Amino acid sequence: MSDPGEDQISGARVLESLLGALARWPDLGSRTRLDIEQWNNLTAHEVKAYQDKSIAAIRAVDDWRAVTDQIRELGRLRYEPAVPALIELWERCLVQPVTVAAAHALFGIGTAEARDALRHGIHDHDHLGRFMAVKVMFTDDGTAWDNLGHLFSGERLATTAGLAAASEALSFLTPRSFSASGPEWHAEGLRDLVSQDHRWLDLCVQLRDHEDLGWVAREVLTHADPAVTGPALDAARALRAAQTATPAGRELRPGELVARYLDGDHRGVWRDLGAVAHLDDVWRAEAEQVAALTMDRVRQNAANLTAALIARGWPVGLEQALPGPDADIEDRLRELEQITGSAVPPALAAFWRIVGTIDLVPRGTWDGPFPPDVPEHLAVADPLEVIDLDTAWSEVEDWVDESADLHPELAGPLAVVIAADYLHKANISGGGPYSVWLPHAGADPVVREEEHGLAFTDYLRRAFAAKGFLRLDDQEEWVAHGMTGDEVAELTGWLDGVEYQHLDF
Repeated sequence: MSDPGEDQISGARVLESLLGALARWPDLGSRTRLDIEQWNNLTAHEVKAYQDKSIAAIRAVDDWRAVTDQIRELGRLRYEPAVPALIELWERCLVQPVTVAAAHALFGIGTAEARDALRHGIHDHDHLGRFMAVKVMFTDDGTAWDNLGHLFSGERLATTAGLAAASEALSFLTPRSFSASGPEWHAEGLRDLVSQDHRWLDLCVQLRDHEDLGWVAREVLTHADPAVTGPALDAARALRAAQTATPAGRELRPGELVARYLDGDHRGVWRDLGAVAHLDDVWRAEAEQVAALTMDRVRQNAANLTAALIARGWPVGLEQALPGPDADIEDRLRELEQITGSAVPPALAAFWRIVGTIDLVPRGTWDGPFPPDVPEHLAVADPLEVIDLDTAWSEVEDWVDESADLHPELAGPLAVVIAADYLHKANISGGGPYSVWLPHAGADPVVREEEHGLAFTDYLRRAFAAKGFLRLDDQEEWVAHGMTGDEVAELTGWLDGVEYQHLDF
């Protein structure tokens, strides 16, 4: 065991050395602490400027590694007089490895002042701030629920910042890693928290279908004791089955929506369909007819637009762009209905039946040059893609395999991939693919992971209105990352030359 007196002497020496090193640093400015809401409201130029300040700061100092080592040592020694200096570094320093080291050192020292400073990061846009705040709350005096239960109030979950904090808290009840000996938690006491405190169990069961928190709530339940979670999930499943389906809304006269659609009220009809969370037989029959009329117009738009793009030199072929529906689409749709226990939403089913695939991604340029006079930056402007169900089927099979051993209430939605994300379309490593979640009891599912959060029909509308490119509104971000005004003008001019007959749908 170390001598407390020697630790104090060592701590004083390390702190003196640290402060001396920091005094020799040039003026780096200071970091502006932003919460998630503030971060989301920044322009692309402001985001880049914020990031560039941090990059410039770490390049301006040569000894940041030695400084982080000294900070870690202060944490190991639990040298309390260092807390004010460490708080200043945690809250203001632009050199990111230093702020990380300061956060962990403050937690290690653990005074009330240090823990308060970390707790204030619960709404930080930066993940580390939220992580450290939750870590402090889970180790505060009292029960975990008393310390963190307020994060799950309805008022807080109605905000982006509140959702992020709640997700961070739930993630502490899932394994942080897996080893040969099994899952490992952030702290051993968290392993059985759901089993020991029914309030956490009830919360996760309640949140299992939540739009944003459902996935992490299901992860918590998946790794908790099945002897505890099983009966609770059985009861929740029985309650779901006993509840009547959400009423479709007003009474619908057969043929009413079809007539309005044929009269040109395309968007109004789809607005009415989108307002119905659960289609009854009458509404579904009407929705299927409207969807067929809609996707016939989508098919005509796709043919017209593809021909116009190819005529302007866009590097796709007609066979790639519009190969037509799968020969076995009806079999696939029936199988998908059996797997999910619900009919495929009419908008999506009609697209696969009538259009099949749209693929405007310039894959032929991935290993070669872009055509002359065609703006290459359009490759990252999210060219329209909707893949066929056959191509997406491997993901369906994976979901079936992965959910086979899970309680039915923990399987979660089946994410059917419909397109790569915009970066992968440009042959750049990117994020998760765009998908729709099934089962979906309405007419028109939301396209997930795509930044605009649109229903599938609106996703298609946006793409066709923008001549096949979903991210043309990101030009400010392109300029912030080096695209010149002349290049933007070239891109805009090229698109102005793409003329095609567009049918509203």
